Amino acid sequence: MVAGNYMDNDGLFRQYGTSKAVPTTMGDYLSYGETREIEFTVTLANTAAGATSILGNTTFFPSNVFVEQVEMDVETAAAGGTSFSVGTMRTDRVTTGTGGTAAGSFITGEVLATVTPAGKKVLYTAGTSAAGTLIGTTTNFTDGGVYITLTNVGTFTNGVMKIRIKYRGIGNITQ
Repeated sequence: MVAGNYMDNDGLFRQYGTSKAVPTTMGDYLSYGETREIEFTVTLANTAAGATSILGNTTFFPSNVFVEQVEMDVETAAAGGTSFSVGTMRTDRVTTGTGGTAAGSFITGEVLATVTPAGKKVLYTAGTSAAGTLIGTTTNFTDGGVYITLTNVGTFTNGVMKIRIKYRGIGNITQ
């Protein structure tokens, strides 16, 4: 965490100074029907090798939804690193691997060769290569919702992707 930022007694993450002014690159987008979508931009060079970074402080992936698929559009070809994973982290901002969260929940160990050339589209469904553990399942997070994270293996010098997670509620969605 950046100096001055902290978790308050209510479990809310408080940001101050320059970290509060950083815009988020992810969000829920309006879609009609029962399917919902979270979209975000991933810049591989912005995450240190081996580090897990929360991609957006204001967007949470919900519990009790069915994850249909994940799409990835390569905007800038990746270079440098070995692989990356898109996963989840509990709202305490440190715990992974508990209550249905994991480093590879949406994309697991995707290799450098797949993230080239620019313009390539990759669709992850249950059973496909590098598909995360949550695809094709119903989420059940102990906190109700989780952050979406990025974990790099190796040091990336380039690589920008647009990622969309498509999901639907169990029963009626009321939002």
